[in-house]
Amino acid sequence: MQKTLFELVNEVQDEESFIVFLSALSKDRQACPDEWQHDSIESFLEAAADWSQESVNGLTHYEKPDNSWKRCAQIMYMGKFYE
Repeated sequence: MQKTLFELVNEVQDEESFIVFLSALSKDRQACPDEWQHDSIESFLEAAADWSQESVNGLTHYEKPDNSWKRCAQIMYMGKFYE
């Protein structure tokens, strides 16, 4: 059974698992472009940066992880959705 992006982002702990997540994120963009809020790399990166600024101290339903690899994966993941 293939893992979802959400499962993979939550499993990121180190460089190796971060690379696995990035590969899955890329495949998700190719397979499901209609699920992405952003059509360009510029808007995707802007959304990821905006969400990272918004969540730098955590959010109501989000606790910022201590693990930098996981935080980076979460930032990239949220670039898919954040407006």
